[in-house]
Amino acid sequence: MPFTKWIAFKNLMARTCPVLLVLWVTLAVGLASAAVAGPAENLIDAATRGDMGAVQALLAEGADVNARTANGATALILASEEGHREVAQALLAKGADVNAKASDGGTALFIASQQGHLDVAQALLAKGADVNSKASDGWTALFMASLNGHLDAAKALLDKGAEVNSKASDNGATALILASQEGHGDVVQALLGKGADVNAKARDDWTALFVASQNGHLDVVHVLLAKGADVNAKASDGWTALFMASQNGHLDVVQALLAKGADVNARSSNGGTALMQASRKGHSEIAQALLDKGADVNAMRNDGTTALTSATAAGYTEVRTVLVKAGAK
Repeated sequence: MPFTKWIAFKNLMARTCPVLLVLWVTLAVGLASAAVAGPAENLIDAATRGDMGAVQALLAEGADVNARTANGATALILASEEGHREVAQALLAKGADVNAKASDGGTALFIASQQGHLDVAQALLAKGADVNSKASDGWTALFMASLNGHLDAAKALLDKGAEVNSKASDNGATALILASQEGHGDVVQALLGKGADVNAKARDDWTALFVASQNGHLDVVHVLLAKGADVNAKASDGWTALFMASQNGHLDVVQALLAKGADVNARSSNGGTALMQASRKGHSEIAQALLDKGADVNAMRNDGTTALTSATAAGYTEVRTVLVKAGAK
């Protein structure tokens, strides 16, 4: 079922929050197990803390500016994570590799963009940071800024040539899909303004409109539709954005999709309809809105299930009343 699939899909898409952030925290606090010792370890620690005096002293003593922790992080990566611009600039002036990658492929620009440290990102870009460098899963700095709603960072990356339609290798997501998923309307508009493909498809043929509809981000839905999002695009299992919004109870999104010509009787691969999804979840107002637009109240899934049998089995008497009144048998 798409909702279950969505949970897994979102976990992959939002890996920066539960996964990468955990990794970066590990990088920052796990220095006791670092693969460096002595002055280099002290430099990494000082850079992480933003201790400019200590950083300068250690660099003057010849500490390795490109030394790495056990997780592959450098002093520059950790300073960038914490937003220490002056420290980052000092490290760069002493030859820090601006494009060094941690064990997961993330760079200083990657983590600065994730955290929304615009000044650090700008400093890194000024020193030649690769704006399109990809982590091991194909994610880029633009992905990180877009997912986390950092508009200024996203704009800075786009102005430096970030590939707006780049796709992740793990799930096929784009920056637009990520921003739409999280409801970052200003970032969505910035990406579209730079040529983001509004109908780009991620794994299982999910689009930006799908994830915005699934999460109830009405403003984003309006923006995507105005830019030509295919309101009747189907996922690999036949679900549409209308299915997503109907199942999750987003009446305003359902109405917006219907107003733009969403097929109220579209069928999924198992014969399901948006009305069935609204009914099985107890959303009586949405069921009524779909019926008012001509939803087939007696449509059957391949297994014989109808909206009425679904609502009855789940105990949703209000939905059942709506359906019976509309002629459900």
